[in-house]
Amino acid sequence: MHPKIYSVASINIDELYSVPHIARPGETLSSTERQQNAGGKGANASIAAARSGAAVHIIGKIGADGQWLVDLLQSTGAHTDHIALDPSSMTGRAIIQVDAQGENSIVLYPGANRRITGEDVREALGGARAGDWMMLTNETSAVAEALEIGRARGMRVLWNPAPMREDVGELAGMADVLVVNQTELQGLAGHLGIEPAEDVVVAERVTRKLGLHVLAVTLGAAGCLGLVRRPTLNAHEICTKDAEETQRTDGSDGSDAGVAVIRMECAPVGKEHVRDTTGAGDTWVGYFAAELARAQGDSPESIGALALLTPMMVERAMRLATFAAGLAVTRMGAVPSIPERRHVERFLREKQLFDWSEQAET
Repeated sequence: MHPKIYSVASINIDELYSVPHIARPGETLSSTERQQNAGGKGANASIAAARSGAAVHIIGKIGADGQWLVDLLQSTGAHTDHIALDPSSMTGRAIIQVDAQGENSIVLYPGANRRITGEDVREALGGARAGDWMMLTNETSAVAEALEIGRARGMRVLWNPAPMREDVGELAGMADVLVVNQTELQGLAGHLGIEPAEDVVVAERVTRKLGLHVLAVTLGAAGCLGLVRRPTLNAHEICTKDAEETQRTDGSDGSDAGVAVIRMECAPVGKEHVRDTTGAGDTWVGYFAAELARAQGDSPESIGALALLTPMMVERAMRLATFAAGLAVTRMGAVPSIPERRHVERFLREKQLFDWSEQAET
């Protein structure tokens, strides 16, 4: 049986405006198109995990204007029993500009996302088992409490600490798996007193200093990095030819643990096919979490042993996540752009884009 994923999730209403370029200070622009979709980093990642086939239970809050979001989340296969209505708040909002190259600029209003309490999380996790997964971002309240509760229950905690907060360096050590982008990696390093350096060097130092099992760094068009900290690295744990893995054992943290470094290029999506990058990172996170949980559940040993996550397992999860995010940038909107697993697997097989606008497989 695969572990469940409990997602402490921000749930937003996204208002997306297509513009010729991102508005500059003092500039007024006319939009050529407007869309309203479900959004929020947590909701997006939850949908991605559900579309990947994981059993996802969402913990969150909405205002009276957000019931349609619950209906949509249910339609993706996610469990919504722990999404509560806060009648005194508005549902969170995101105002998104998307330019002709697919780049975006986002303004967030947290709304009901900031009404989540530690008690809400504790109650929602009443049915969780040791070895189940918790997934969370920084767009909600009660992040520190959720991290503590998850660890106390023996859950595996995957944290995407975005947007960055001042105490991230103090809290990150409570996560088993950390997912950051390039900017967040350097910011986290600064909080930890790590000197600026090449991304892979900084990532290794962060992994060691925090004692993380897995650190993943998304690099946009440059691909991604994965670091897996293990007591021993076996010769058979070598990634596929499309990724590079090295073992570093400088002992800088006073231990003899090795760190496997996985470098991966982005999916084969030409610039001419990029329509909107909104939600691509969340798609990556959701697919990555789902595949790690799947790998853990497929292991013949105990479901609760996170040490069973080998570099090979992490590399496979990174690959699936990378190709899912690659498909996501070819559509407008966050939730509408999150592909189903069958589409991602086809993209992986064929290594070239195809028309996935139809729900039925062709």
